[in-house]
Amino acid sequence: MAASAVTSGACYRYTPIDSPSPALGSEVRLRLTDAGAITMAPLVGNRIEVVDGHISSVADTSSVTLSVTGTIDRLGSEVTWKGEQVVFPRTTVAGLERRSLDKGKSYLVGGITAGLIAAVGIGFSISGNGSSGQSSGTGTPK
Repeated sequence: MAASAVTSGACYRYTPIDSPSPALGSEVRLRLTDAGAITMAPLVGNRIEVVDGHISSVADTSSVTLSVTGTIDRLGSEVTWKGEQVVFPRTTVAGLERRSLDKGKSYLVGGITAGLIAAVGIGFSISGNGSSGQSSGTGTPK
């Protein structure tokens, strides 16, 4: 259980991708231009600013295809997707960022989680099960 808490609490960071052809399958965050958000609205939704997903294909200078895992609109609302394929013309893309594990933040979250679990465990062992260990005298006589 503690391992799943640490894993689900993992923190990620996004770093810009300099390559015009990111590796297929890479987990990325695509940022749309303002005009791109309008152009892509019929496919990804209104006021979408960020699209997360995996690189499915790259056409050198014309487009990037993502298997979309989620979108974030300008108000910060997130919508989960199931891997639908969407082609983004390069003119709609403000930037691409690679998702990677931020080990420092993940260790911090894991440490806090482990500490909370230990504190709860200690709390239960201090409080015991409510009995004082003395007989109440309700047993059968000898």
